[in-house]
Amino acid sequence: MKGVLRAFFATILIGLVHAQAPFVAGWERVGREPFAGAVLVSELGCTACHVSEQKAFLSKPGPDLSEVGARVNGAHLRRFLASPSGVKPGTTMPDVLAHLPEAQREDVANALAHYLATLGRPKPSELPQPEAVERGRKLYHSVGCVACHSPEKSLSGSVPLGPLAEKYTVASLAAFLERPLDIRPSGRMPDGQLERTEATDLASYLLREQKTPPPAFSPDPSLAARGKALFAEYRCQACHRAEAPLGSPVLTAFSKLRGGEGCLSDQRGAWPHYPLAENQRAALRAVLSEDARLWTPAEEVQLTLTQLNCVACHQRDGLGGVPADRHEYFTGKDENLGDQGRLPPTLTGVGAKLKARWLHEVIANGASARPYLNTRMPKFGSANAGPLVARLKAVDTLPPAVFTRVGESGRPRQVGRDLVGSKGFNCIACHTFREKSAGAIQALDLMTMTERLEENWFHRYLEQPERFSPLTIMPGFWPDGKSPLTNVLGGDSGQQRDALWQYLEQGPDASEPAGLVLEPLVITVKDEAVIIRRAFPGIGKRGIGVGYPGGINLSFDAEQMRLASLWTGGFIEASGIWRGQGAGEARILGRDAVKFPSGPAFAVLAQPDQVWPVPDPTPRPRTVSFQGYILDDRQRPTFRYLVDGFAVEDFFVERPNAGRPRLERTLRFPQAPPAGLYFRVAANTSIEPRGVNEFAIGRSLVVRLSGPGTVRGVGDAKELLLPATGGELKLEYHFIAQP
Repeated sequence: MKGVLRAFFATILIGLVHAQAPFVAGWERVGREPFAGAVLVSELGCTACHVSEQKAFLSKPGPDLSEVGARVNGAHLRRFLASPSGVKPGTTMPDVLAHLPEAQREDVANALAHYLATLGRPKPSELPQPEAVERGRKLYHSVGCVACHSPEKSLSGSVPLGPLAEKYTVASLAAFLERPLDIRPSGRMPDGQLERTEATDLASYLLREQKTPPPAFSPDPSLAARGKALFAEYRCQACHRAEAPLGSPVLTAFSKLRGGEGCLSDQRGAWPHYPLAENQRAALRAVLSEDARLWTPAEEVQLTLTQLNCVACHQRDGLGGVPADRHEYFTGKDENLGDQGRLPPTLTGVGAKLKARWLHEVIANGASARPYLNTRMPKFGSANAGPLVARLKAVDTLPPAVFTRVGESGRPRQVGRDLVGSKGFNCIACHTFREKSAGAIQALDLMTMTERLEENWFHRYLEQPERFSPLTIMPGFWPDGKSPLTNVLGGDSGQQRDALWQYLEQGPDASEPAGLVLEPLVITVKDEAVIIRRAFPGIGKRGIGVGYPGGINLSFDAEQMRLASLWTGGFIEASGIWRGQGAGEARILGRDAVKFPSGPAFAVLAQPDQVWPVPDPTPRPRTVSFQGYILDDRQRPTFRYLVDGFAVEDFFVERPNAGRPRLERTLRFPQAPPAGLYFRVAANTSIEPRGVNEFAIGRSLVVRLSGPGTVRGVGDAKELLLPATGGELKLEYHFIAQP
């Protein structure tokens, strides 16, 4: 056993030579004066040992070790204590044993590990399961973990995770992830608001390389007793709680330290050793004389945001924000909101914007009014929230807004209700109301506005939204202070804003505004064809719907140059595309809807039985190109497009057919098509011949071709192909009368 330990610690000593400088997240992201040195002082725990009157230097406490044996494997503790930065490069844990000879170092680390292993008992745990690993992978890359830690593709500026698979079991890591503030109350690892199952999935992903359980570690009572004494001897309690409260500083005052000695030197001695980078050492030396410095409130805010690494997600006055190489991991549920719907909001002026109670709820308990963000606002705990909220409220101010309060005689709440609704400014077109939505965009819920926002900020923001958020999609309703609704409260913009506030201030008691439940927007077809260019079912943004007189309709895919669907009766209901600023999808009305296969409609086949090509997702020059359309005297379009370099003109016309309308389709080729070109007419589980060049497609449609077609099997389905020869192809689409 002793030989194994010696070989083990020889590996540790190799790590000592190549130790990596401590990684301090906020300092790495910001690392600039006037608070670069102060961030290092707090995050490296300098004032845990050296007394200071400077509140900005308040030491970050280390993890609570009172139950460490229940969550961390003893063998890992032994390795880590022997060489913290060798086992976990970038750790802020100093090496308190660096000055000891190898044999003594081995002995002390082993005794300490045995002692810590007695603090709590590990629980049985399973190995990571593949399904949980995949769920955890998605969580890790979406809920905000990669704001601080590296995704699977390693990024600089990431907080190191260390060898998790040798440290934790799935159960112990999940317990930590579910309630990290219990172990790390400093908030540097905030609470990500994970459900228990999510914590297990995330732990499974982080331990995905764990193929066997960590070896059992049984603490030896005599070694544990010695380790307990060593824990006190090496002043571990200055940073960590174990069986007793944290210790208090008794060493040289911080302001009396010498820049070239002790922890600030590159020498090893009877002091904690930090493998500092030279710029870190220089920043710490520079801040030694600032023990009596008076920090401005604005500097205190920036310092706290840097210490808590809020700057990893949020920007404030040019400080921090999501780095470009992490943008892709910040996503949202509503692409219509643009970057506002996926990136965390700016903190510039947030103290003037949010009420103190709500701001405390956000920081302490992760409250959020933005359900469309996939990234979660974590909890930092009340101890961290209180001072920051007070400073933000003191620093951020706005000049008082100018407006006239509307008295009861002016019926402000009713007027506000009208202004919010479709008869006024139609706020509900973009904002939800009690989580109900009138459109495709689902911005901040109106019912939480007055709970969260300061009234003064509400007025100032509505006056000029772009001043507070240059990229906002929020319109300005009072350009140059003038209201377009001159018949409401005399057109007074200040009174109109006040009426909005008084209406919203009712919260859950407010009556629903007009237009929240929208009437259908039905597009009807009369004597001429009607064309709508928007998203249709099964087609992206380049869909084209055409309603023909007589009650027959189609959708055309201008991305893949194919007929996407046919149906009879009503045309479409368009509220999704009209009221959602073009973001929604048309809803097909009518009946007998027939869908046609996705993918190219034309293909050159070397052999008639060659597999039909599928769309190629690889970025490359397109082989198809939409060239627009021309209209006849009844507004019927002729679609024009290129396929593999040859031109196609595609025209549909409706024909009466004993009460069941039909469509005639003509595909013209101005130049001779290439040899082996086929047109895929349809794909369906049922395609049956019914006569000469006539085929039944499913139960609703019969297609009549101008030439012989070929039916071939494709798995459980069938395809109907037509050779593209000569100058044109003709097809007729007949709907079958249902019994």
